[in-house]
Amino acid sequence: MKESLARRNLIARQSGEHLHDFAQILIGLNGRMECEFTRQSGQIATGTLAIAPDGEPHLFSGLNEESELLVIDLAPFDPYIQALEQSCNLSFKETILKQPEFITLSPQMLPMLDFAASQLAKSGQQISDQSRYQINCQIITLFITQLCQQYSATPVTDSKNPRLNRSKLNSYIDQRLSSPPGNMELANALNLSESHFYYLCQKELSQTPQQYIMTRRMHRARFLLQNSDAPQGVLADELGFSEVSGFSRAFKRFFGITPGTARKLKRYSR
Repeated sequence: MKESLARRNLIARQSGEHLHDFAQILIGLNGRMECEFTRQSGQIATGTLAIAPDGEPHLFSGLNEESELLVIDLAPFDPYIQALEQSCNLSFKETILKQPEFITLSPQMLPMLDFAASQLAKSGQQISDQSRYQINCQIITLFITQLCQQYSATPVTDSKNPRLNRSKLNSYIDQRLSSPPGNMELANALNLSESHFYYLCQKELSQTPQQYIMTRRMHRARFLLQNSDAPQGVLADELGFSEVSGFSRAFKRFFGITPGTARKLKRYSR
């Protein structure tokens, strides 16, 4: 792939596994889709997006017939992307595209998302190649610059909140395990800007916010497996997984054993 591409992709109820030698930005347009990376998973809905770095395998599953994404495929050596990097003074591969992440778009971006979707619909009609290229560049610039603003390499320090309130953070996450919150929601709960909240998580927890949420979900899963007889389907639903298979894969990736094995190990130790 020589040029980066913005496109609409109707997932509906399809599922599968992808692995690309280029990075992708997956933005929810309609419906909901579940997406699983190696060490974390989440849902993509209208106004949320997922970063899929190059070489990062990911499973996807559409949760309803309306599930549709705005997909941005980022070609590794696209001169236009290189020009954007110079403009933002960032290496995208080392910053915004470095690792998988689920992000909530700011409310100001939602009208722009509608605009992007309408422009892509227009690009599928009989228009010139030049017009199609301009629409493509316009959409890529729109979302790349938004990500650069949210994840600046030099976040502004919030002197009133120099550290994470770990207790408040944990309490908020634990109340929402069945519907894991996005970064913006967590930042608002802690009275932090989203960029500074992300920076503090990296600095103090050595994890992204969504990786930390997954850590708490998995430890809660192990506790429930070893201290209750609830079926795995009930636990999966309680911990925000739409299917038992997704819960089982996430648990095995995290602990190296299946949920069933974790439950048996506890019983044998009694």
